[in-house]
Amino acid sequence: MDNALLNRSLEFLLLPPGQLLVLALIALIWRKRKMLVCSLFAFAALQILILSLPITASWLLGQLENQHPPRFELWKQVPLPEAIVVLGSGRNLNVPEYAGGESTSLAGIERLRYAAHLHRATGLPILVTGGSPLAEARSEAELMRAVLEDEFRVPVKWLETQSHTTWQNAQFTDEILATAGIQSVWLVTQAWHMPRSLYAFRNRKVQYLPASVSYSGSIQWTDYHMKFVPQATALVRSSIALHEWIGLLWYGLREKL
Repeated sequence: MDNALLNRSLEFLLLPPGQLLVLALIALIWRKRKMLVCSLFAFAALQILILSLPITASWLLGQLENQHPPRFELWKQVPLPEAIVVLGSGRNLNVPEYAGGESTSLAGIERLRYAAHLHRATGLPILVTGGSPLAEARSEAELMRAVLEDEFRVPVKWLETQSHTTWQNAQFTDEILATAGIQSVWLVTQAWHMPRSLYAFRNRKVQYLPASVSYSGSIQWTDYHMKFVPQATALVRSSIALHEWIGLLWYGLREKL
């Protein structure tokens, strides 16, 4: 639990715009080195400006999504895998329109919708994976099961509720499926998340095949000159892409250490 919160805190501080807080702290410590402080702030401002451009966000996301292009009517492939795994993607802490409480995130809804679609086309059993950063809160897996069973009317066969990272998703999910005798599965997650997910799930006892959803390299208001106009939405998408690229870099480093 503590590691999960610490990792997220560090991530938010190192990625824009959280890095501005780090630079403000550096400025307080090195008040006398005005040239260095001004240079750091100028670099941070330029970085945020570039990452706020739709053309930048589309390129960063596209480089991830193009690694596993969309496959139409995936369920017609031969041979079919034996199960479907849906990765957790956070939570919505307050859903008053559904009588309050928690539910899965919007990204999670996209994953669950596609998993339900694959299940209806094939009848394959579903595993949902994701823990909770807080001991008293319901796990992401339990929240996803509620949506699948209560709203999509699709059964969930397995729950993995202990993981806090994609790497742990892979570790604990593989144990459950291998014990159940499963040999191959579809892995459902966003297209931009798929490269890092498959990296974590590779070389396991079970074979994991991409079932990507939500290709978002192309976003609204990117035609003509608009692709060069800074937009808050583009900054969010750039931050998502940077999170994935940094995660891939970290996975590569940890294997060499």
